[in-house]
Order: sequence, then structure tokens, then C-alpha cells
Amino acid sequence: MSNEIKATIERVIRRVAEERGLVLPPLRDDSEIVDELGFSSLVVAALIASLEEELGFDPFQDEDVMITDVRTFGDLCRVYGDGMARVG
Repeated sequence: MSNEIKATIERVIRRVAEERGLVLPPLRDDSEIVDELGFSSLVVAALIASLEEELGFDPFQDEDVMITDVRTFGDLCRVYGDGMARVG
């Protein structure tokens, strides 16, 4: 996974959080999106939509990966990194 993808994902997470009034701690690979960052299922849906718009694809579309398998910032980066490798 490229640092560019990780930086993009972090930027989008921070933007989505800010739009919803959430204050985020520094992100670590093991930062849990729901439990630690405080994202509800609706915020996660908005995040995925924003990432699709920003990165140009949805890694969950083909159901190779389930959104329920993504629990941490690192999981999200891995899923998008792997997806970019497949479509790129």
C-alpha cells in the first residue's frame, strides 16, 4: 500500500469527522473506527462514500471484502490498498 493512499484515507476520515463534530485522536493502524474514533454506522457509510469519490472505486462492491471485516484504520488502508492494486 502506498503512503499516498494512506494519507488520502486519513485526510478523508478527518474531513468526515470534522463535518460531524467529532474530535479525533492521532490515527494509528490499530485505531478502531467505531469504538475508538466514535464513528456510527451512518458515519462509516458517509466515509465509504467519500472514499469512493476521492479514490474512484469501491472495494466493497464485488463483495470480496465485507465492510464488517474492517474494524481499524489499518484494515481500511489495507482494503483500499489491495483494491487499488487490483483495479490499477
